[in-house]
Amino acid sequence: MAICLNFELITVRGTIAEYRFGECLKELDGVFEIDLSSLINCDISMETSISEVVVLKNKKQSQAAANRVFDKIHRYFLEHKEYPRKGDYYA
Repeated sequence: MAICLNFELITVRGTIAEYRFGECLKELDGVFEIDLSSLINCDISMETSISEVVVLKNKKQSQAAANRVFDKIHRYFLEHKEYPRKGDYYA
């Protein structure tokens, strides 16, 4: 089964970014926040649970879906040193 997710940046407060996300062709009803600067600078322990790194702000989508979107955002952030405005995840 194919997975298709879209995501969109809502806001950035300091180093914390908040994103909305959801299945392709549907409402982006999930919301999570991440702090990639803290993660990359090792301010967050590598033993920290992913649910503490990718913090769901509502229960409209699954943690697994948020983690997939996070992976895409993380890769972009490492390359461009900024949060992407929007994007897609396909698998």
